[in-house]
Amino acid sequence: MKKVLILPLLFMTFSAPVMAEEAAIDKMFKVMNMDTQMNGGFEAMLPVIDQMSAQFQLNEAGKAELKQIFRTWFNEDIDRAKIINEIKALYSESFTDDELKAVTEFYQTPVGQKFLEKSPQLMQSGAQIGMQEAQSKQTQLMERVQPFLEKHGVQH
Repeated sequence: MKKVLILPLLFMTFSAPVMAEEAAIDKMFKVMNMDTQMNGGFEAMLPVIDQMSAQFQLNEAGKAELKQIFRTWFNEDIDRAKIINEIKALYSESFTDDELKAVTEFYQTPVGQKFLEKSPQLMQSGAQIGMQEAQSKQTQLMERVQPFLEKHGVQH
């Protein structure tokens, strides 16, 4: 009977996904300067605020004030520790310690440091490119959405 119980336990032990340890993730996040990366992610969303400013027909002072509201919200209300912990869980489920060590080693190289330095601006530029393309195809989207709205009796 003991053999019957041990066999499934051994199978479960060897078939369980290998998860990274938090120490490896912490080291990588430190090398990545994760807080700076999070700030870069926020900056990447600023073009959305520019769109809102245009939609609300704000002048430059109003646009600056709206951006400041969003910055205050990001800096004071967003729980960065919670976000970091949830991101750590994602990395832990997705990578082994050896993989994280390899990524960390890359980030410690001059090319890795340049990658980290350039990432926020690249994210922002990429977001702008995507938004511009989406705006240029807004008519097509509305043509696709219109039958749905009519079907469901939605007034717009």
